[in-house]
Formats: sequence, C-alpha cells, structure tokens
Amino acid sequence: MRKIVLLSIAAILLSGCSPDAKPIEYTYLPEVYDTLNLTDFKDDDPAIGVLIKQVCATKKVPAPKEYSVGTQYFVNLVSQFPESRGVQAVYLKTKQDRFLYCHDYISKPGFHKLTKKQDRFSSDDLTTPESQVKIHPLSPDLKESVRVSGYAFMKSARQLTVPTTGYLVVRATNEQTKQTIVTNVMELTPFVGTVPLVLESNIQIQEPYELQLSLIGQARYRAAIHASKEPATIEFTETPHTDGVYGTVTVKEKTGKTTRYQLTVTQEQQMPSGLNVPPDELIDADYSVPRLALFHDRPFPKMKLDRDGGQHETNLLAPETFIETSLEESKQLVRLINTSEETERKGRLAERPYLTLMKDGKAQQFKIYLDRRIKKTDVYIEDVHRKISFKLPAEGRDLLLDTYQVK
Repeated sequence: MRKIVLLSIAAILLSGCSPDAKPIEYTYLPEVYDTLNLTDFKDDDPAIGVLIKQVCATKKVPAPKEYSVGTQYFVNLVSQFPESRGVQAVYLKTKQDRFLYCHDYISKPGFHKLTKKQDRFSSDDLTTPESQVKIHPLSPDLKESVRVSGYAFMKSARQLTVPTTGYLVVRATNEQTKQTIVTNVMELTPFVGTVPLVLESNIQIQEPYELQLSLIGQARYRAAIHASKEPATIEFTETPHTDGVYGTVTVKEKTGKTTRYQLTVTQEQQMPSGLNVPPDELIDADYSVPRLALFHDRPFPKMKLDRDGGQHETNLLAPETFIETSLEESKQLVRLINTSEETERKGRLAERPYLTLMKDGKAQQFKIYLDRRIKKTDVYIEDVHRKISFKLPAEGRDLLLDTYQVK
C-alpha cells in the first residue's frame, strides 16, 4: 500500500499537476496592482503591495501604545480599473511587535498586526512620533504649494509636526471679548504624523469676506475666524510658541473697527463638542471593486513614481488592444472555466494572450494557448500565478473563439 501511495505522489510531481486544483482561485495578484512608496516617492516592489493588501484585509487590533513610524505606501489596482480607491498603509514598529495602519476608504482606518514572516518592511528610517505639536518655519518645497492658492497670507504660513493620536485643534480667541471659537479640527493618525502640515490664512473673494485658517489638504472641519461685509486688512504677528500659541491676527475693517485674535494649536484626545463635523467619507465597496473579465494583448502598464519625473505611466492599453466583459458575461466565463480539466497545456500563445478575472479586489490571470488541428481547435489556459494549466470544455472553447474572437 505504501508503495502505491509513493508512486501516486511521484506521478503527480512528474506531471506537474496538483490534486484537487480548482480552475478558479482569486488572489491578490501583483500583476494588477500599483505599489507606490509615498515616503521615498518611488514605485516599489509589487510583492510588498500584495503583502499590504493581505495584511490590511485581516482583523483590526487595538492600537499599540508606543511605536516608531516607518515607510508609507499606497496600493491600488492599475489605472485600467479607475473606480478602485486603493489602500493606504504605513509601517509601525514597537519593541515586541510590528503593525500596518491601514485605510481602504471603505471602512474606518485601523491597526493590523504582522506576523514574523510578514515583516518584510525596512526599519532603516523609522521615526519617533512627536509628543506635542511643534511649529516650524515653512520649508522651501512647501512654499509654492501654499502660494498657489492666491489668497494665502504668506507671512502667517508655518509648518507643523504633530503627534499621531487624538485631534489637532485650532482655536481663535477674541482679545477684546475673550470669546473663543474652534476654527479647525483634524484627526491625528500615523499617516499625518509623518507629513508636515502648513497653516495658511486666506480671505474669501465674496461677501461675507471671511478670514480662515487653513490646514493645507486637511479640511475635516473649518470655521471662519472673522467675517466682514468688505475686504479687511490683515496683520499677522508671530509670538513665542508657548502653550500652543501660534500667533496673533489683527483685522482692520474699512469702518475703522479693529479686532485682534490669538490663535492656538493644540493636541487633544477628544473631539471638541458642539461642532457640526461631517461624517467620514467612506465609499461603497460595491462601486469601488470591479467584477469583470478582460482579454488583453499585453501585461497591464504600471504607475511610475520618481521625484524628478513625477507620476506617469507608459504603454497604456489602447481600446483596440483589449475586450472588457460585463458582469453577467464574466459570470458565464467563470462558470465554464470552472468545468475545465487540469492538464498539460498544448499549442501556441493566442494573439491576445491574457485573460484577467476580477472579483472583490482580487484577481486571477491566465495565458491563453490554442492547439489548432485539422477539424477543431482546443483552448488551454495557464494560471500565471500557480503555473498550472486547464483545457476548456467545448462550450468554453467556442465562447472564446467565436464571441471574444480569440485567435
């Protein structure tokens, strides 16, 4: 009996076939993802992107108390699938454990624990989060991004480094009436902690003319400091940054009225009460994840990212180089592939050799082979990830040859 089992295993290994291999097996496939390293501003190893997708799909865990912050990534389906929103992740390290902090724009962000085997991220450039808000002069590379708004009061522009927990809260206190209002609120996360923020004062271009403090790119909540019927003259005075003081703004209206406000920037563990804060902008997963099949003549083009060249792509798929199915057509195709027989492939590559199936953010990709004979043509598909092949049944063969013009 032992001899029979050994002979059976040997036969499987020699044939290249695997017992119980299912034709359809979706996975996080590197061929369909762009992996961007946002910290170093470069495109990164697709295998890291697959790992990020896998880890960010696991159950969330409680936030670690103390950690260092590493590289930040963005992983998204290639631009062939523009409805996808991708996942943002940052690597975190404690003395004992490793984590990814993930945000997929479908659910609220959270922490996901890495196993030792999954910890393939660099620890070279870890930073320790700030324990309190720090205010710095504006860095040269951020000056232009502030200036382009057209309404920036450049003298007031500063740069913040912030903690990674709680909320950043900006308040304005009227020095005459002593009334204080909350003007800005931003949630602090490991994403924010690694990115400098810029404060900008600006005046709206229509009545009421509002003076606001803007956290560039962070508009969770914002309220006007001052409003007037006519444009006012603004003066900003920087003061020693003690107790969170950012500076003083003096507003001089044409009527002669002058109002002074002291601005403070602090970290707080709770959201200030009584604010009309919009809910988190989460997207519908059914909309954001493509479910289709795509016949195409070349691999999907990948996003390139570098500091000199910026963000760009090469060799985009032209409309004549691919055929995209509907959801119902892809279901029919999957059903027929599922009835395929695993076997050694024969024939030559088709002129349009790639078939990619998409479902729930995962994918499966095949190469199509045609074995032409005098009276009929057999169709074989090879899974590019598992390196195993299947022979399509007659109905599946006819669908590819006749409906999708595979040749």
